[in-house]
Amino acid sequence: MAGATDVDDTVETFVVYDLFRAFWTRVVGLFFREIAERNAHLIPRTGPVMFVVAPHHNQFVDPVILLMHAMRRVYFLTAAASMRRKFIGFYGRCLRGIPVERQQDLARRCSGKIFLEDRFAEPTVISGHDTRFTQEVQVGMKLMLPNSVGQARVEAIESDTRLRISSEMRELAALELLTQAGGTAYKVAPHVNQDDMYRAVYDRLNKGECIGIFPEGGSHDRTEMLPLKAGATIMALGATAANPELGLKIVPTGLNYFHPSKFRSRTVIDFGQPIDVPAELVEKYRQGGDAKRQACDDFLSIVADGLKQVTLNTPDLETLKLIQAGRRLYQPTQHSLTMAQQVELTRRFIKGYTVYRDLPAVAELRDRMADYNMQLRYYGIRDHQVETMRVGRAEAGALFVWRVVWLLIMGLIALPGTVINAPVFVVTSVFSKRKARAALAASTVKVRALDVIATWKILIALVLVPFLYTVYSVLAVVFVRRAPTWAQTDVIKQVSTMSTVAIYLWAWALASFMSYTALVFGEQAVDIVKSIRPLFLTLVVGSEHTELLARQRQELSDDITELVNELGPQIYPEFSTTRISEQLGDGLTTHSNLINESADAFHRKMRMGEQALRQRINSTIGSRQTSPQSESTEETPLAGPSEDKPNQRRGSKYAFNPPTPRTMETLNSISPMEFLSTVTGAVLGTGSPSAESSDGKHEAGSQFEQTRRSTPEQKKGLFYFT
Repeated sequence: MAGATDVDDTVETFVVYDLFRAFWTRVVGLFFREIAERNAHLIPRTGPVMFVVAPHHNQFVDPVILLMHAMRRVYFLTAAASMRRKFIGFYGRCLRGIPVERQQDLARRCSGKIFLEDRFAEPTVISGHDTRFTQEVQVGMKLMLPNSVGQARVEAIESDTRLRISSEMRELAALELLTQAGGTAYKVAPHVNQDDMYRAVYDRLNKGECIGIFPEGGSHDRTEMLPLKAGATIMALGATAANPELGLKIVPTGLNYFHPSKFRSRTVIDFGQPIDVPAELVEKYRQGGDAKRQACDDFLSIVADGLKQVTLNTPDLETLKLIQAGRRLYQPTQHSLTMAQQVELTRRFIKGYTVYRDLPAVAELRDRMADYNMQLRYYGIRDHQVETMRVGRAEAGALFVWRVVWLLIMGLIALPGTVINAPVFVVTSVFSKRKARAALAASTVKVRALDVIATWKILIALVLVPFLYTVYSVLAVVFVRRAPTWAQTDVIKQVSTMSTVAIYLWAWALASFMSYTALVFGEQAVDIVKSIRPLFLTLVVGSEHTELLARQRQELSDDITELVNELGPQIYPEFSTTRISEQLGDGLTTHSNLINESADAFHRKMRMGEQALRQRINSTIGSRQTSPQSESTEETPLAGPSEDKPNQRRGSKYAFNPPTPRTMETLNSISPMEFLSTVTGAVLGTGSPSAESSDGKHEAGSQFEQTRRSTPEQKKGLFYFT
């Protein structure tokens, strides 16, 4: 009878788990615009699996991203402090989380200051001013310095002002604190018995279930992984030592966010090759003592290497930005890359830059990229928008008007939902930033505490959105029942015949539909807004500067591509045969529905119309350029030399040359009527003949020969896409 009850409890737990898993994956799927996976087919379908996930960049969102693509039930190790929270703890228990008590969560500050009286003769003796060691400290506790710069186990307590630690603190930052005048503040944390936690993990693994763990120990927003804790390796070796037939697999899992804290951003989850637990390390683990510690360290190194294959790690943010800029400028033979392929390309660029960063050619390209990025910031545009500026004024004017029309259409569709959800955007932004400031003040590893923002945005929206929709629905019922005379339309009269509950439900459904429509069509409108500024610059500033920037980008892109194809074989032996698209596949994207497809159809219609419009404009301009004088002056002075050696890289001919202050003043102060006149003249060709001829020259000069790029042999390189 007891056995039947246990089975029923297990089935019920799985039902609750599956329901809450489905709920959270849908919620997080709404927060992100695209969530792609790579190599999910490597996850074992059966048997015990431990997912080792890094970097931990998005607090409580990270586990849900894994649940969306793991295809198996995964139970995460969660900080006991989080499990003690009402809201987080409730969902954690529903998802069968395993609580882990962390010493830093139990640390408390003690009275007085501590210092090293003689760091050379007695480095393990800690002295104190106004301390009460006998009352506040116990043997076995961990003594912790501020900002986690040092910690040690308390070995013995000799008096209220003198104790002995198990080993000296060798860290320079710790020695500076302990030897400064007046000493330093300190905390103590009790010893935590983790036997219950390990027992729960072993029990799950012996049942063939999956465990998820974040070995960095906490969330952060750094560009590199934090040092990994040994807990994952102790669990893996301990479980295998207790059950040699376990067959445990370790799956390194990398989370790569483009903008982790932004609403409707993108992310990629990357699964690595499963790692077996080496039998020789299990044997050393059984021996205990130093052999056990060595086995854990060796296996931790193996796991860390596996994580480096699926994560992006750079020493600082500036290096990451440089690598991403180089990846965008690189020209693979397949010009359309999926998001997963972009992440893999960035990972390979990081490895190549780490190896060759000191080469003169790499340093020269780094300086040129810095100059190019400076110009982008000056113009207020992004790299992918530069190509938009390689058009004449006539074509830019036509595209500008065309996109403004489509922007109005999509903006009108998204406007109602944007208005009713405006309070959500404001409240979540303000409250999440406040939580980020609090988390930053309490952390020693966070840079800006961006890792907590997305979590709080989602949690606040889960409460605020239903509340707002309830208010809107109640107001709708009141309006229908007490509609004034001027509002007594046929629709209102027909709706008033419905019951109050029906009106309430219909109002709620309408608000939800308006919100989701605004979500999808608003994204398309934002994309159009971003593409308008380059066209506006081309119209007002002219092609003198925009064409120069476009040519500089193309030259820089050619040289980066050539350098990568030259150095690639020295890192990857399969340089000439690698196919990124074959290795990655297309990946899996988690958003696909009717509204998304409708918005994409609108966008495709806009692009098709643009192509037809551009062809008509170009054919009109071509028919006007019939004089020999115009044909002889097609080549502008900005064009580079026509004879370039195919394998010779060249220095940049284009120094930073922004528009003059007078030009920028004109750009910023132009009136709407003057701008409308400029656009109309460019599109309809009503300008002066000289201006028309100048436009024709720039239009012809913007056409680049495409055959002067790398040879086919050079293109077959490390990133040859088919």
